Amino acid sequence: MSIAQNIRKTINYSRKNGYIEAAFAAFERVTRKYDADYVYTPPSEEILEKQRNDKSLSDICFSIIVPAYETKRDYMEALIGCCLAQSYKKWELIIADGSETDAVSDIVGKYKDDRIKYIRLDNNGGIADNTNRAIEAASGDYCGLLDHDDMITPDALYEMAKAIGSSKPILVYSDEDKCDSAGRNFYDPHFKQDFNLDLILTNNYICHFLVVETDTIKKFGIRKEYDGSQDFDLILRVVSTLLLREREGQNDRSMNEQIVHVPKVLYHWRCHQNSTADNPQSKMYAYEAGKKAIIDFAGRMGWKADVRHNKHLGFYRIVYRNDILTHRPDLAAVCGYVVHYGKIASGIYKGQPVFYAGYMNRMDLYQDIELVDIRNLAINKDCYEIYRDVTGHEYENTLTEAYSASHNTAKELPTWIWELERTADGRKQIEQLNKDLSRQLISKGRLLLDPECIRRI
Repeated sequence: MSIAQNIRKTINYSRKNGYIEAAFAAFERVTRKYDADYVYTPPSEEILEKQRNDKSLSDICFSIIVPAYETKRDYMEALIGCCLAQSYKKWELIIADGSETDAVSDIVGKYKDDRIKYIRLDNNGGIADNTNRAIEAASGDYCGLLDHDDMITPDALYEMAKAIGSSKPILVYSDEDKCDSAGRNFYDPHFKQDFNLDLILTNNYICHFLVVETDTIKKFGIRKEYDGSQDFDLILRVVSTLLLREREGQNDRSMNEQIVHVPKVLYHWRCHQNSTADNPQSKMYAYEAGKKAIIDFAGRMGWKADVRHNKHLGFYRIVYRNDILTHRPDLAAVCGYVVHYGKIASGIYKGQPVFYAGYMNRMDLYQDIELVDIRNLAINKDCYEIYRDVTGHEYENTLTEAYSASHNTAKELPTWIWELERTADGRKQIEQLNKDLSRQLISKGRLLLDPECIRRI
């Protein structure tokens, strides 16, 4: 990322959150330099040739969906070129063009490939309407969503086909990075987690490259009222449908079998002055649409909750009314941070300063985790017996109560935990109890990290 981009982001952040928060964020960026040594290396010609000759893949066809509007020549040529360069050949590119001029049609007309389908729209209906017109024309098994100024890597469709295999998940997504306006320099990779329910409810971390089963996307469509976050809305509707089926005992496969992550960069998100990737302030309407999509999701799930913007643009927090565990029977436990001398004392972010936002701001976000801490913990009543069996003590709620982003109240720790906390051997026992308890709890439901619940010891 350029110096100018960093300065612009710092100024915008300080206006929104104040200069102290901006100073902390700048310090973290300078000291941590997440993935500063990242280099995108395209697959070699030898690898691509092996992929072209791979006969083991299922006979899957992809429909690449592109809503276009007055797209720059360089961008459209790069987009078509990256499709033609695919090592996996079973695809169609559907461009729904709402341009007022012939800029896009003149470019597309140069290519003589039957897999390229061009639809000239009568008018520009916006992202949702234009995308829906392309989806209507799709004949592939899966639809991949591609913005008109971005690119996919030459192995993108091969890796997607391999991930789909015979299991045929509903939705598949990959890692991504950003590129400059020229499409030559690549940076800021987003290495994503496998499906994480509560993380996707804080931001659209799935984003690009996304392919969805064609029958599903045709059934759902893209909703115009969510323009700017239309992909996020689509993902959340897929997730809520699966969760509701799971609640009714209708799912024969787990969520992680139906939403699959390909841990490889397959998408280049182009950054220029008007793009959300480079200038988040340019599309504030998109963040409001994202918030609305989460509100809609919570309503469909029957949760009594409000949604607010996080301090980071494009990130959100669901604020549950009363006790979160009353709304979320899928949760076995909710855990907060335990902080010792300014650093997180346990869990996936152990050793990190508490003021850090973490990679992709994850330390500030709700997320599913695999390790809780008995010093800052609330568990579902169905799990009280597990707590007693593991710890040898009756369950007591130790979770701090977050009532603002900067302050919380803390329940007193039980005497037996304080006694362990006072010695090095006791703290080792706490670590082992955390592991044993987490292993038992996760068999009963999800474990949720709430970053606003902070206990300082």
